[in-house]
Order: sequence, then C-alpha cells, then structure tokens
Amino acid sequence: MSVTRVLLGVLIVVVGGHGLVTARQSQQRQSQIKPLALVGGSLIDGTGGPPVRNSVVLIRGNRIEKVGTITSLPVPGGYDPISTDGMTVVPGLWDMHVHLIYSGHPNTGYWFKYASQFENVTIPVAAEQMLMAGVTSVRDLAAPAQAILTVKKRIAEGTLPGPTLYVAGPALTGNRTATLTPQFMAISSEPDARAKARQLIDAGVDVIKMFNLEQMSPDERRAIVAEAHSRGLKVVAHGITDTDIRLGLESGVDDFQHLGWATPEFPPDIVTAIRARVRAGPPLYWTPTVGANGLLNLPYLATRPEFVDDPAGFRGLPAELVDDVRNGWAAYQPGAVDPNTATNVKRRIAQLQALGVILVFGTDEGSVGQLPSQSTWMDADLWVRELGIDPMTVIRKMTSDAARAMGADRETGTISEGKYADVIAVRGDPLRHIDALREPKIVIKHGRRHK
Repeated sequence: MSVTRVLLGVLIVVVGGHGLVTARQSQQRQSQIKPLALVGGSLIDGTGGPPVRNSVVLIRGNRIEKVGTITSLPVPGGYDPISTDGMTVVPGLWDMHVHLIYSGHPNTGYWFKYASQFENVTIPVAAEQMLMAGVTSVRDLAAPAQAILTVKKRIAEGTLPGPTLYVAGPALTGNRTATLTPQFMAISSEPDARAKARQLIDAGVDVIKMFNLEQMSPDERRAIVAEAHSRGLKVVAHGITDTDIRLGLESGVDDFQHLGWATPEFPPDIVTAIRARVRAGPPLYWTPTVGANGLLNLPYLATRPEFVDDPAGFRGLPAELVDDVRNGWAAYQPGAVDPNTATNVKRRIAQLQALGVILVFGTDEGSVGQLPSQSTWMDADLWVRELGIDPMTVIRKMTSDAARAMGADRETGTISEGKYADVIAVRGDPLRHIDALREPKIVIKHGRRHK
C-alpha cells in the first residue's frame, strides 16, 4: 500500500471521527454570538439588482435573519447596532483560484523549503490575510492533502480565522517521472487514476484538479472526470495552451484555469468545440486569472511596485519567512513584457463571453505578485479597468456567480434571508470606484465580526 494511500486513509478517519464534535462546537460558538444589525449603508446584495439605500441587515447566529431599510425594518432590542453610514454593504467576496501554501515569495518552487510549515503557518496566515481583505470564501487548487484539509476543518470549526475553504488537495498529474512537490499526486494507470480520485474525494476535497493532461492517456483523463462527476464534484484543468483546451474539452473538464495570450483568438477547431459544448452542456466555466502568470499585472510588477512591501502582506508570518520573502523580491527579475498581451487577453475574454462560456472570478493568489492581502481587489480592478466589464457584473462574479459555480449558492453568495452571514462593508461606492473593495472596514464571516 502506498504512503499516499495510508496518509489519505488516516485523514479520512481523523476528519470523520471529529465530525460530531465539530458540529457541536460550531453550534455552541454560534449560540454565543450576539445578534448584529448593520444600519444605514447602501446595500449591493449580490444578485445584480439596484443598490438599496439606508439598508438594514439583521444577523442572528451564523445566518442573515432579515434585510430591509431603516423605514421598513426597525432594529429590535438586543441587537448590537453597527453603523454603515457612508459605506456600501456587499456580500463577502469569493476568490475561485488560490494557493494558500505560498506567502508572497516570487519564487514559488523555492518556497517548498517551508513545506513542514504549510499546515500550521503559511496556510493559516494566508487564509487570515484574505479574510481581513474581505474574502470569505476561496477555492484552493493545489496543496498537500493533509495540510489543506486540516486547515479547512479548523476554519469550519471556528478555531482558526479564515474564509470558507473549498479545496482540491493535490492536483492529479500525468507526470510520472519528475520529482514532484507535495501539491501534486502522480497517476500510473487508468485504475490508479480512478482510485486516487476516489481517495481524494473520500478524504473530503470539494473539486478535482487535473494537471499535465498531455501526459495522461484518454482513458486516464476520462476515468478521473467520471469518478468526480459520479460523486457530484467538478473537475478543473489548465486552459493555457491549445493542447490543454482540446484535451480538456474532450475529457469533459468543467472549468478551465488561466488563459493563453500568444494569439488574439482561439483556433477555429477550439471555437467549434467550445460552441458545441456550450450548446449541449454541461455548462463550461473558465477562471482566467487575468492578473497572474505574465498577464495584465506583469507590466506593473516589472516596476517593482511598493505594494509588495505592504505590512499587511507580512501580518502573521514569522520573522524568518518575512526576511526570506523580502530577499526574494530584492532578487526578483521580471520577465519581458509582451506589448500584445493585454490586447490578446481582452480579445480572448470577449471571445469566450460571445461563445457563452461562464467566466469565473479567481486570481491565482500565491503566484508571483498575487499576494493574499491584495490579489482580490487588484484583479477586480483589472476586470473593470482593463477588460471593460461593468462593476456590478464584476461584483456579481465575485459573489453570487462564484457561489453558483461552486454549487454553494443556496447557502451563500448573496445578502438574503436565511443565507450565511458573510458580509463586508467598504467606505465609498464600488460601483463608481471598484478599488473601494481594497480595504473593507467591516468583515463578518458566518455571523462573527472579524474586522
């Protein structure tokens, strides 16, 4: 029996054995939270509807109890009133592509020297930084299984501050010869591909990620997708190269990650295949991570911007790691800026929209320059300023649409009665200045105020 299988088996037992205790602890903590009333601000509820002036949001336990205005919904006695005058109240934000194991170092491969600290240091620190930035739900798309699933459980229990985690654990890869870092798990055959997908699902992952599709056989790719779909999980894979996209579409991948930029348009055969998939279903999602991986943020990173020295990006990190990150940026050599990148990215995004692909908001937090304390608002700014998408649509992509893509929209994603109380408030109006999302003044996650 492989070491991987033993570790996953132990993790399943540990997580399952604590389920009853976790639920009881969570209920006890929620009963101790004083009811809250957010009073006075403009409300953007995440549905895409017009803002509501002079709003009132009542929160009891971990749920939104009622939503109204100061004239339609007087605040009952016993609530802790919080003024949101001069602010905009928004659902907690989502980031659908993060890597919480990293800590802002520009050389992600180098950072695995700290792999022993992922579970107790780097993942919890990045998670709390994202929460303080107003991000209340994230999808982590490659991390060691034990580390990320343990942190996910601790956050769900309420013993660790952070966004709700939806996780892939290690990505299943067809690379059988390289020495792999622990955010990957190699498959060796079609039965092994199916077995490892099943092990990850049994351990508690929420999504399956495939990597190096070109190094898998068609049967291996289809086995992973079939196993995930049979258990109600989506499958994600890279969509950078034409080969990535062709193999992903052929295999039934649900959500492509990242975006190629070498040419302004997809080849005709890929356009035809995307159109056929959108027409026949199931829905095709695409998380383009437009700021990362040499795309729209690279020209800015090439100037060595001051934001990489922002103390918020180091909050919670041990001094040794802080020094290592600073030294990494001092030695950072940005790649060459291709003057066609921005034009090609914008054209490809427009092409995907015209084909009926559902765009998903994700930043690739953890990659070069995508800092946990900054990446979400910075990419929102790119969607508005560079891609020309209106702010209300971008906010919807960051809230209700993301929850829907994750299959969690019945419980979260909008400020609606009965849903989880994941709410932030920002000074100013993000419909006029999307960068108002940069520094939320109030952050409430599952009814508990963190900021």
